[in-house]
Amino acid sequence: MPKTWFITGASLGLGVAIAKSGHASGRLDLFRISAGESPHRFLLRQRVEHAKEMLREAEMRVLDVAVACGFKTQQHFARVFRQICGGSPTMYRYEVLR
Repeated sequence: MPKTWFITGASLGLGVAIAKSGHASGRLDLFRISAGESPHRFLLRQRVEHAKEMLREAEMRVLDVAVACGFKTQQHFARVFRQICGGSPTMYRYEVLR
């Protein structure tokens, strides 16, 4: 039976790819091999990429971008953004908009 991947919806239609066949730990291993990262890390990276698009628009506050991308707090969003992008969301916006 061929392995099938699909995306399940999460905040803003972003999601985690899951294999239809195999048992749970096997699916996670398949995901890590295929994507090169854990499903959780994949989801966070997708949310940050979406946030980067939103931050290019000057109208939304960073807090609003964080919530729209599925983060519960601006602090958590900033911490994850910094881990993935190497700087804060505010600095990213400043660099992009100047």
